[in-house]
Amino acid sequence: MQAIRTGVSWAGLVSGPVAWAITLQLDYSIASWQCHAGFRPTALFSLTGAAVALAGALLSWHAVHDRGHGTVPPLKARTRAFLARTSVGIGALFTLILLAQLMAGLIFSGCEL
Repeated sequence: MQAIRTGVSWAGLVSGPVAWAITLQLDYSIASWQCHAGFRPTALFSLTGAAVALAGALLSWHAVHDRGHGTVPPLKARTRAFLARTSVGIGALFTLILLAQLMAGLIFSGCEL
C-alpha cells in the first residue's frame, strides 16, 4: 500500500515496454488461429496492455509528487524525480502505442494476406 500512495519511480519505465512486448507477441502467436476461428482477441490484449502501461505511468506520477518529507538526501530525491518524470512519459507513450494497436486490432482481421 505504501508504493501505491507514494508511487514507484520506475513503474512506467518497466510496465509500458513489457506490456507492449507481451501484447505484440500474443498478437503474432494467435494471428493464424484468429483468422480461421473468427474470434479476434487482439483488441482485448491491447486494451489490457494499455491498462497495465497506464497503471505504471500513474504509479510513476505519484512518485513525481512524493517529496519524501526530508528523509531522502537531495541528490537522491532529484534522481528519483527525474526517473519518475521519465517513466511517466515512457508509460504514457506506450499507452498511446497500445491504444493505436487496439485500433488496428479492431480494423484488421488478421486475414488480409
